[in-house]
Amino acid sequence: MTHTFRPGTITGLLGRNGSGKSTLLDLAAGMRRPTRGSVSASRLNAVEDSAARSSICLLGTRRGLLERAPVKDSLALWEATRPHWNRQDAEQYLDLFEVSVKSVPARLSQGQRSALDAVFALACHCPVLLLDEIQLGMDAVVRRTFWNALLDLYVRDRPTIIISSHEVDDIEDLVEDVVVLQQGGLVAAASADELRATATAPDAPLASLTDALVDMTSTGPTASTAH
Repeated sequence: MTHTFRPGTITGLLGRNGSGKSTLLDLAAGMRRPTRGSVSASRLNAVEDSAARSSICLLGTRRGLLERAPVKDSLALWEATRPHWNRQDAEQYLDLFEVSVKSVPARLSQGQRSALDAVFALACHCPVLLLDEIQLGMDAVVRRTFWNALLDLYVRDRPTIIISSHEVDDIEDLVEDVVVLQQGGLVAAASADELRATATAPDAPLASLTDALVDMTSTGPTASTAH
């Protein structure tokens, strides 16, 4: 697939299980080496360039932190390796999401672990922020608080944010652009409004992104509707 994510936008990365969303995010963050082709951020290759890796934060599905060490060790590591790291923000969100620096990520429940990911996502201030199912297990209050805080961060810093989520309704009002994958291929890449319009029947209420995703991925081979 060939695609350029628009800088300074929030993009939803959608697709069914096994469509390649997590693999694409791993490639973008330099955590996997592509078998062919290349992935770059701001024209830098994250696999080869440490500056590119430090400008990209990938969080979610238990990635990015020291799983068997206390949270304070991950905080120290990120402060040493992330040039935009904000310790005050980290402390604020640890208190807000009720996560102890003495806790060990591997021993946390899914909801607590996701809340911890949220802390690092909001405190890293990376130019490129990749979130892979980061809301998994969060209760309704934490989830709403996180999405609101993420939107505030976006308005303030204007990073490029890519959110992979099966809970499409959660990000419906957040994303400006949408990329849809199926079986490792690009099905669609357009604005959220364009995809909603594509899935809307004549004289019917405007479709949701969930409606658009179902229409594009429920039947048939990978389509060629990418822009």
